[in-house]
Amino acid sequence: MKKKILFVTYSIYGGGAERRLRSILEHLDREKFERSLCVFSLTGKETLAVPAGVRVYDLSTGLRPSSLFLFFKLFRLLRELRPDKVFSALWSVNIIVLAAAVLNGIPAVVNEATTPSVSVGSEPFAGLKARLITFLYKKAEAVVTVADSVKKDLSENFKVPERLMTTVHNGISAAAVETAAAAYPPPATGHIAACGGLNWWKNYSLLIAAARGLDGVAVAILGAGPLKARLAEEASAAGVRLLLPGHLDNPHPYFKGAAVFVLTSEFEGFPNVLLEAMACGTPVISVDCPGAIREIIEDGVTGLVVPRHDPAALNGAIKRLLGDRALAMNLAAAASARLKKDFSLEKMVAGYAGILGKD
Repeated sequence: MKKKILFVTYSIYGGGAERRLRSILEHLDREKFERSLCVFSLTGKETLAVPAGVRVYDLSTGLRPSSLFLFFKLFRLLRELRPDKVFSALWSVNIIVLAAAVLNGIPAVVNEATTPSVSVGSEPFAGLKARLITFLYKKAEAVVTVADSVKKDLSENFKVPERLMTTVHNGISAAAVETAAAAYPPPATGHIAACGGLNWWKNYSLLIAAARGLDGVAVAILGAGPLKARLAEEASAAGVRLLLPGHLDNPHPYFKGAAVFVLTSEFEGFPNVLLEAMACGTPVISVDCPGAIREIIEDGVTGLVVPRHDPAALNGAIKRLLGDRALAMNLAAAASARLKKDFSLEKMVAGYAGILGKD
């Protein structure tokens, strides 16, 4: 008999967490799982983003406080549908799901893709939200973390029992990324690429500062967000040629055409953009921020890792790869091999299927 799984997310269309959920929905064995999806915010792109055969339930609300009304709406939906399990991703959704599922007596599997002590710590009412995670995550049937570093954070800072937690690394289809990278000619070549929302925690100011003095090399930051004007001003003042094409459904030709891909975040969970750059054959550099960076990149073997908040170190790493293309290509080749071995889409989906399929 098929297991009925209700997947819950804030939005199906967006960043890495949303793409991971779409991949799970699409590739789970349809003979074993009956899939439905609940969203807290309707994007209008569900017909494009949601796999065929998955029914979508819209719980979006304009009422405030939204979390309270979302809880009541989800509680009623769970009472009506009675799925075998509910699955959700990201702590802000997980705490609502866990509360509603526990009161309905429905097992809940939650997926944590951030470093909660950092991401929650930057939120309003951080203390209250941290206490909710500490209390409610213990009620889950399973907590799936995207990285061992996330598991460690939950154990040490939120007292989540080790027995509840399993790490399933993100995975992607390298072949699909390679196809997407060839979809259109790279709008730029030989540039430094970065990708993500133009928000403070991506710390693109560090990248701009590190690019100062790299004559003839443009920086392309792919994404949208509130800091667009400020980043443009910083680049102008630093003498850095900055490309800001906005959010792109397919950023991979920019990755493919780049001389190097750089991640400068203040914190991460398991950044898929590093995997995608690796799949494009582009050498990667990352700052050593909280998250799965060291689980993805072996410094000096599959990429370079530099200290946080150190523009000189980042500048030196970029210059090293721009000046030694043999090294850059060796790193990229090793990263591609590691990607296909350890971070495949098939391996990720099998991990989630095993957890969701447990009686």
